[in-house]
Amino acid sequence: NYYDAFAFFPDSRDRTRRGLGLRVEVRGFQWANPQAQDVIFYHYDIVNESTTRYDDIVFGLYMDSGVGGSQISCDGVAESDDDNARFVRSVDGRPIDLVYTWDENGRGVSLRSNCEPTGYLGYAYLETPGDATDGLDNDDDGITDERRDNDAGQRVEGQDAIRAAMLARGYDLAKFEAEYGPLETRPAYVAGVWWTGDEDLDWTAAFSDTGADGVFADDVTFGSGTADDGERDGRPTDGEPNFNQTDITESDQIGLTGFKLNRIAGAGETDGVVFFQGEQRWPERLYEQFSDPDPAVRFDPTIVNNYNVGFLFASGPFTLDVGRRERFSLALAYGSNLRDLQDNVEVVQSIYDANYQFATPPPQPTVQAFAEDGRVTLTWDTRAERSVDPVSNLNDFEGYRIYRSTDPNFLDPQIILDGRGTGPLGNGRPVAQFDLANGVRGFSPLAVSGVQYYLGDDTGITHRWTDTDVVNGQTYYYAVTAYDSGSETFNFYPSENAITVSRTLRGGTILPPNVVQVRPNARVPGYVAATASAPTRVSGTGTGTVNVGVFNSDLVPEGRYRIEFQAPPDSVRARTYSLVDAETGQPLFEGGVDLDGGQSGPVARGLQPDVATPARVAADPDASGFTAGTAGVTLAGSYQTALPNNLRRPGYPEDVVVTFSDVPLSTSRPAIGQPARPAKLRAVGADSGFEYPFQFRDTDGDGTLSAVGDFVDLLTPEAAGSARLRPTWRIEVTAAGRAPTAGDVYRLVVRAPFGAGDAFEFTTTPARVDAARAQDEFEAQEPYVVPNPYVAAASFEPERFATAGRGPRRIEFRAIPAGATVRVYTVTGDLVQTLRHDGMTTGVVPWDLRSKDNLEVAPGLYIFHVSAPDVGESTGKFAIIK
Repeated sequence: NYYDAFAFFPDSRDRTRRGLGLRVEVRGFQWANPQAQDVIFYHYDIVNESTTRYDDIVFGLYMDSGVGGSQISCDGVAESDDDNARFVRSVDGRPIDLVYTWDENGRGVSLRSNCEPTGYLGYAYLETPGDATDGLDNDDDGITDERRDNDAGQRVEGQDAIRAAMLARGYDLAKFEAEYGPLETRPAYVAGVWWTGDEDLDWTAAFSDTGADGVFADDVTFGSGTADDGERDGRPTDGEPNFNQTDITESDQIGLTGFKLNRIAGAGETDGVVFFQGEQRWPERLYEQFSDPDPAVRFDPTIVNNYNVGFLFASGPFTLDVGRRERFSLALAYGSNLRDLQDNVEVVQSIYDANYQFATPPPQPTVQAFAEDGRVTLTWDTRAERSVDPVSNLNDFEGYRIYRSTDPNFLDPQIILDGRGTGPLGNGRPVAQFDLANGVRGFSPLAVSGVQYYLGDDTGITHRWTDTDVVNGQTYYYAVTAYDSGSETFNFYPSENAITVSRTLRGGTILPPNVVQVRPNARVPGYVAATASAPTRVSGTGTGTVNVGVFNSDLVPEGRYRIEFQAPPDSVRARTYSLVDAETGQPLFEGGVDLDGGQSGPVARGLQPDVATPARVAADPDASGFTAGTAGVTLAGSYQTALPNNLRRPGYPEDVVVTFSDVPLSTSRPAIGQPARPAKLRAVGADSGFEYPFQFRDTDGDGTLSAVGDFVDLLTPEAAGSARLRPTWRIEVTAAGRAPTAGDVYRLVVRAPFGAGDAFEFTTTPARVDAARAQDEFEAQEPYVVPNPYVAAASFEPERFATAGRGPRRIEFRAIPAGATVRVYTVTGDLVQTLRHDGMTTGVVPWDLRSKDNLEVAPGLYIFHVSAPDVGESTGKFAIIK
């Protein structure tokens, strides 16, 4: 695809006109999303920096495409010479302004085949200049002569008044509602206040009155910090969302106005379109064609077969006043067929119309892999789970998908086609999926090309996964993608991270953070995996268990680590935990939320804490009881639900000490059916000394807890400094006995979950090779060759990149000790190649079947000798059959 921009004037024949004072700025970027697949955006701004107003500019692009490449395909025709091009101005009454090209024979040349099916490629105008002076509704949206440089206009208040004002201004409500939806759903109409400069009625003070910088001063997400011009003044200001330059639909766009098909070469007459002025007068002729009032003249017929074609597509004429800037925005899109291309363009147009408010997936997770004998373990971080969608301002993260491929382009999982049988769609079929246990499950209500996104089965989130269905020696590529749940409100299909592996010119791979490349194999003899000690408490009194699992020994260094818990000031139970390097104070991860022992929390340096702590504060009946005296009654404590169980407050949570006496020590608080009365007991917090007010049910009137059914309800304030008291603990007589007297002390033991201030430490020992163990394992399993015999190829050999023919050959010497040397000989004793173990912990030495002189070895029988210092020696044989 080759393209260039052009602009024409009525006096294009005047070759002396230079320095017109016009500047064209070009920008472009690529975007990938399941709702529209791959799209490249181009933006052209044409700026008038002269002192002259131009009333008659025509602007556009020239495109010279070669669908299917430039070589000769299986149909026997050069791929640059069998293309065609056409245009579509509208689909089902909706403007689309699309020009497209395709291969007439539908076959082309790829890296894999000279008979590869081809698709469609097209440019679509997303935005063109508007004509706000011709009195016409150029974009057919029911609004005449709208513009993006007007002032706020008049304020209209009341829904009936808004409808009447629209009709008075010439709105065609039928066309308006066909384009923008029912009037009753437009934001300004719903709010009941319309500023007429906001022609499409989507500016409201509640959401858009940000001032010229586009953000509210108190928006903590963006941290603006200060108010700016127009902020919260109740009227639209340039720069605010949904007004003028930030609202594309406030423009009466002229769209695609001309199409010229250029036959460059082929079986017949050619056009020879050139942009310089010659005897054929092409600049003048093109301007006359593109500015002709008759559409039949402006648009070429497009029935051309087996030509090398290029085409020009234009928008104009339009006016460019002094100092004014006009934008042309285009999408270069692709599709497997024309309908697929049109669907992609329509989705992209809606995204562009919404000022790029498209479905945004959560941030990519960062993935690490640990390969072992017959298994690969993946771990990833929690970054995606804390993201907020920039459009809905909601945390819509839903889950993770895992993809596996033996090809770096992830062709293996791409088996899901769209509803028309074309595709593939999205990243394909995952090998595993984990989603939040939040009731969002099954297929999404929205569909793209007839396909609904599968949101999961409420499995719960994890941050590690082990693949045991792998073949040693095979290279695997794994991708972990995060996805959201989409939005019916914004008509957003669920959005998922892309898998964007790229290749270098020499065939290397460049992996994004969410993709890893691994090759499973057994470890070297004597390998001892990394270990972590049992965590020990260094602070806090919360209850629960803390363990640490090692899931990537390659990443575990020797060190000391601390697990810390975090909670809001008013919460007893921790909300999150973090892993910290205790020697440097560096947090390795924060925000772990798995507090139920599910082994699904974050992993850092190959370590995964496994935390289990109770969900609520509770009395411990086994540990509670009389600690002094000889009272015979049995008391039991239970939590009262007047206040949230995990609400931290004075006197809570802590053990309660109840001291009994023969004389009154305090007076109870009155309650319904329980008047205030003297009590021969007193209750205080064991740690704080907080004296609990209480309500007292004394069935036998003896002023103490003596009869079954007697109880005290200990009260605590709702918060520090609050005078409102609520029941917290009930201490009740459950079995009769000798009544408590002076010298009896009862302790209610309270167990609380881990909270702020709780911390545990542990140490790690890195992986190593044990010499004695290496000798034993070397004797038990001598080195061997895979495959043996080698017959033409090995299943784990990579394909060749970018060229035809087979890729590099590969066999593997396995069960090789660390640092060993492998020598390959012919049966006559000639040295063929010397190979050395790379010092890593994988017990494999690969060979590409090339000799020490870099020549391919011949078929036959070979001898290999393994020499491992301090471990031993071994000899074996293998065969090569080509």
